[in-house]
Amino acid sequence: MVLLLGVACSRKGQHAEHDDTYTCPMHPTVVSDKPGTCPVCGMDLVRKTRIDEAVNNHEDLARQIRSTNEVVVASVRTIKGEFRTMDVRVEGQGIVTYDTRYIYTIPARIGGRLEKVFLKYAFQPVRKGQKVAEIYSPELLTAQRELLYLIGSDAANVSLIESAKEKLYLLGSTQSQVSDIIRRKEVDFTFSIYSPYDGYIINEGQQVPALNTSRSSSASPMGGGMAGGKVTAGSAATPSATPPMNVSTSELIREGSYVSAGQSLFKVVDQGAMRVELDYPGALSGQVRLNDEVELDLGSGNMVKAKVDFLQPFFTEGEEFVKVRLYIKDNDELQIGQLVHASIRLKPVESLWVPREAILDLGLEKIVFVKQREVFKPINVEAGIRAEGWVEIIQGLSTSDEIASNAQYLVDSESFIKPKR
Repeated sequence: MVLLLGVACSRKGQHAEHDDTYTCPMHPTVVSDKPGTCPVCGMDLVRKTRIDEAVNNHEDLARQIRSTNEVVVASVRTIKGEFRTMDVRVEGQGIVTYDTRYIYTIPARIGGRLEKVFLKYAFQPVRKGQKVAEIYSPELLTAQRELLYLIGSDAANVSLIESAKEKLYLLGSTQSQVSDIIRRKEVDFTFSIYSPYDGYIINEGQQVPALNTSRSSSASPMGGGMAGGKVTAGSAATPSATPPMNVSTSELIREGSYVSAGQSLFKVVDQGAMRVELDYPGALSGQVRLNDEVELDLGSGNMVKAKVDFLQPFFTEGEEFVKVRLYIKDNDELQIGQLVHASIRLKPVESLWVPREAILDLGLEKIVFVKQREVFKPINVEAGIRAEGWVEIIQGLSTSDEIASNAQYLVDSESFIKPKR
């Protein structure tokens, strides 16, 4: 009897396992052993999957339920990268600065008080022979009186008179000033100081004007950063930056100031020795070379040709740049602090190129969507320079890979992108 009872209970349990159970999708606590409706909301009850019942996971379904940041299911046009040779022209903005090798000083040969100063601000142009200041000096006043006394009391003593004149010359007087004193037989209480140079006036400690490149204008070789330099047919994106000049807070010497003998009154930069500085992404450091020809647009419709004279690696705020320096002499149209448009034609680049729209720029990462088995997977690539709407691919893609022609169609937000590494 015990054996029969055990066999019956076992068969009853197996039969219970195969019985269907129905529940409400909205109210899981409602359970029934037969089809019906939910007494709470009135929805039809659905059958629960049995333990021994297998679920057939179709391949299309598997792709659909995969995480959205790993693959994208879409129907967009695809293209392949092209291995070709492209002409590249780098365009960008530069700023005119002065050549620090040609800075001169206008000193005070005597001590005294400045009665008048005719140079008022930095970068004010000055010409050779121009009066820059008037100074009152007791020493110079005494030297004039000695000369007039010798001429009036001992005119035959030529050697003493010439010595008195020489003293005035050493104190900074010119021959015309001395002659005027002798003719009028009156002393001048102030003497004029003249500039011996042509150029521009700068402050003491004046910094060289430079492009103020911030992180918002990053050194991306894609040109999405660095304020997106102008791109024309056969050109590469380059940085452009807001060009405020770094002006020192120190002021020029003013009227009423006392100066000592030998003190520097003004600093003059030779206007015939100017240079243009351009900032480009660090990725172009191997492309731009010495003596490459550069065309400068001065904004007046005139084009000036120059050659690359100096290349300097530059690092600021976590970004790499290369400073390109051009020296230009004897050009009256250039002024210190002036912005110019520059164009450098580089040597043709042979590489793998894809359209710019096929790349999604995430800042630190460049993404392309590669088609694999009817789905698109985001892949990291290393991008180079741009040319004529194309982007150079340095690493991460081959010519056989099919990629989405427009990467923007495959994303709603950058947070959905999880590229394959």
